[in-house]
Amino acid sequence: MSARMTSRERVRTALALREPDRVPIDCGTIASAISNIAYARLVNLLEFPEELDRPDLNDPVNPDHDLTPCNEILEMFGVDTRSVSPDQPIDSQALSKTQLDEYSYRDEWGVVWERPRNEVGPYIYRQGPFQKDGIEIRDIEKYAWPDPHETHRVAGLEEKARKLHDETNYAIVVSVGHSCVAPSQRLRGFGEFMEDLILDPRRAEALLERVTDVIVESTKAILREAGPYVDVVSFSDDLGFQDRAYFGEDMFRKQIKPFMAKCVDAIHQNTDAKAVIHSDGAIQALIPDLIDIGVDAINPVQTTAWNMDAEKLKTEFGKDLAFWGAVDTQHALPFGTVDDVREDVRKKIETLGRGGGYILSSCHTIRSEVPAANIEAMFDAARSFGTYS
Repeated sequence: MSARMTSRERVRTALALREPDRVPIDCGTIASAISNIAYARLVNLLEFPEELDRPDLNDPVNPDHDLTPCNEILEMFGVDTRSVSPDQPIDSQALSKTQLDEYSYRDEWGVVWERPRNEVGPYIYRQGPFQKDGIEIRDIEKYAWPDPHETHRVAGLEEKARKLHDETNYAIVVSVGHSCVAPSQRLRGFGEFMEDLILDPRRAEALLERVTDVIVESTKAILREAGPYVDVVSFSDDLGFQDRAYFGEDMFRKQIKPFMAKCVDAIHQNTDAKAVIHSDGAIQALIPDLIDIGVDAINPVQTTAWNMDAEKLKTEFGKDLAFWGAVDTQHALPFGTVDDVREDVRKKIETLGRGGGYILSSCHTIRSEVPAANIEAMFDAARSFGTYS
């Protein structure tokens, strides 16, 4: 059995594709937060009544939202990770926004977001500035793009990251937002952007190029502040549906990969931390190219999607890639019994954790319908089954 490690050593060892003392556990960093509704039930189960008074638990505008458990609960669950974030990152959901009315706002990219008018629900993107007919390349080139060099974006980030690094032994995760795909889809429209890749590839390329320029400069700015102190840099870009990838392999390799590679290069050239991509869906066919551009781990490992079987992923890619997530949020956590959850955790550890290379967390945010007992069972099973010997 390996000697007992600190959380930082444990995560770093797993991401280096070696066996730590036990499988590392994540909660609250890369798409692993908990719905405030489920969290309220959890703190009652665990008898943490003071947590019911935390300011971010109740939001009348967005009653069902995500949050990270308090440090005491993270410690109780054996969570090895903690996050640090810039206050206003470059992202299509950035805090810098113009409120249009009670139900909608325009973000700094020019994308309009809207929430339901007659019912409770989250903001979703509604309209991008290039989501119309007649858009030409010169419209993209002369557009007023967000300035990634504005100093207020990263104000205080170095101090927060250094303090967490120096005063704790947790593995520290910083997110640099999306890479090139999601912002392009929001700016142009999801369907319009996908059509452009086939019907007007020069326009798609022009948009990807300008978006990538902004993202790369934003990533550099974040990592100039936090890079020396973090262990993991995450970025998001959903690349798959439930039953297929967004792109054919040739299309991804020729039209998307060169731009995403620049985003990943910006991470590796400015920090020694590992690069983790968050992408839902059936992305198995794209994983060799993700490895090729320097991605160190994938999240959330949606094993319920097509061709994403855990054993197959580990066999095909485990020598080159770590896996982060995988505990079933579509079936076991929301609808299974405590025993179902424990069995799912055991199987994921047995397959993805073999030889190292696995950080355990829920496969995406724990939603409001998940029973508190199942949340507790997931973390208890992670500690029970996760020890290497």
